[in-house]
Amino acid sequence: MHAEASAESGRRRAAGSRSGRRLRWPRGRKRAWATGAAVVVLLLLACCAWLGVRAFLAQKEIAEAQRLAKVVQTQVVAGQGGDAQDSARQFAAHVDAGRSYVDDPIWSLAGHVPFVGSNFSTVSQLANILGTVTHQAVLPLADVAGTLSPASLKPSHGAVDLKPVTAARPAIVQADKALQDASAQLAALTPANGTLPPVRDGLERFKTVVDEAAQQVSAADTATSVLPAMMGSDAPRTYLVLFQNNAELRATGGIPGAAAEVRVDHGKISLGRQSAGKNIGPFEEPVLPLSDQTQGLYEPITGQYFQDVNLTPQFPLSARLATEMWRRQFGQKVDGVFSLDPVALGYLLKATGPVKLPGGETMDSGNAVKLLLSDAYADYRVVQQKDEFFATAAAAVFQKVAAGGFQPKAMLDALGHAASERRLLGWSPNQQEQDAIAAADLSGWPPASSSSKDSFGVYLNDATGAKMDYYLREAYRVGGAMCRQDGRPTWQVEVTLTSTAPADAATALPRYVTGGGVFGVPAGVVKTQVNVYAPQSAVFLGAWKDSKPLNVHRDADGGYPVAQTYISLAPGASTTLRLQFLGGEHAETTPGLISTPTVNKPAFSQAALSCKDVAR
Repeated sequence: MHAEASAESGRRRAAGSRSGRRLRWPRGRKRAWATGAAVVVLLLLACCAWLGVRAFLAQKEIAEAQRLAKVVQTQVVAGQGGDAQDSARQFAAHVDAGRSYVDDPIWSLAGHVPFVGSNFSTVSQLANILGTVTHQAVLPLADVAGTLSPASLKPSHGAVDLKPVTAARPAIVQADKALQDASAQLAALTPANGTLPPVRDGLERFKTVVDEAAQQVSAADTATSVLPAMMGSDAPRTYLVLFQNNAELRATGGIPGAAAEVRVDHGKISLGRQSAGKNIGPFEEPVLPLSDQTQGLYEPITGQYFQDVNLTPQFPLSARLATEMWRRQFGQKVDGVFSLDPVALGYLLKATGPVKLPGGETMDSGNAVKLLLSDAYADYRVVQQKDEFFATAAAAVFQKVAAGGFQPKAMLDALGHAASERRLLGWSPNQQEQDAIAAADLSGWPPASSSSKDSFGVYLNDATGAKMDYYLREAYRVGGAMCRQDGRPTWQVEVTLTSTAPADAATALPRYVTGGGVFGVPAGVVKTQVNVYAPQSAVFLGAWKDSKPLNVHRDADGGYPVAQTYISLAPGASTTLRLQFLGGEHAETTPGLISTPTVNKPAFSQAALSCKDVAR
């Protein structure tokens, strides 16, 4: 027993000795481990500090670059080419500096750290894309800003110098490619989980900025690719310009009351033959084949009477009809058609200043519409005198523009304003040129305001046979509701028309304005054909006039469902039409709406639609 106890005691001492050796570190090894851990911590802290400092400095550089980007844009628009180049170089310097702070081995290594690494890699990619855009788009465009600006396109001695446009083409082409590539790269850049909100938000803002710039430069690329040829650089061109009279409405604005040839030859602009619209035709048969839909909605007169070519809202069709009528009447083949109305003319007068008319009148931006669409009918009782007045007024503005008598920036703004309201339209038989016209939103068709948003088109045609639409006022409301399980919204469009004609319009206004009842409409009454074009995916559900069910003529035009009806208004009267359509699958609940440009600016608002009010 004693021997066994002694052995057990020995085993315990041995075990205790071994256990003690495992629990106690030698002093040297402990110091080495502590030193190593401290070094790792210090390295991590140093890397974090390094990354933090560089991130701060990069953000500071990019913030200054953002400020300078706005400066460059302002200077380019103002035609300050030299200043824009200097600012662009400063912009590039700050971009390059910011890029350098996020382009080093430590930053690249941080991009591989789990969870948080996407923040560093995303910032690096954004910096690289920004650097490419800066050197391949911003700097080249700034270099040509001094030669290609609103001022450089201003006519001098009746001619536009086309050399700056040609010289700027390589830079614009390069910038367009760079921005398109950048836009595609950003679209493919999806932040991983763990990306912080500031980085995500910065990515989205950068995407928006690049996409907008890409669209603008793409439009400039398209425009400059065709502008020299359209201005006669290759061969002389002759264009037909229509002057639409909104006092007698047509779908695209008003009757073509007058027309003129504008000739361009290597940038030199001159005014050719002018004619009143009523002096062209009429023709026994439509001058071009019309579809059954066009004839069913607007009758064959669309192709027989010059003043009716734009009963249809398809301006390309109207332009082709006008071109053929002009050729048959005068033997002149034209190379394209442009159109504007008195409201657009008023916008141009903001850039040119007042013009003196041969009759002694002074026309300016404030009185152009009233002078041309109201006063003229009181002052000139003879139809021929009215036509001559319109022609001389248009010619006076043209001569001043052709001579360069305008402010370039103000003219650019005026043209943009007119285009945005669809008061300035164009068409060319050359497809490349027509694509450029469409890119500038001047084609007038189709009714959808953009390819990404469903939109209605409400087009008005005068049915009085006179000039009473000067007194017509319009208000539009559009809205929708999702009331079905299949994801198809119900859309509603409301059209309110009001006559502001004086109570004694029948006797106080000239017969030429009221129509005198010749076309079956009592004098003083405004009769209007209303055409509601729905998105192609829509299905008509129902219509109401002042809350009472209404039967409408239903058809299609160019693939768009159409609901057509007529409204007659006595002086001071008002009527509201309400139409509902079923939208396509997964379509937006609230669509857009465009309308015929009239003498005034219509009121647009959103309509509230509840499911209980939806037609079943």
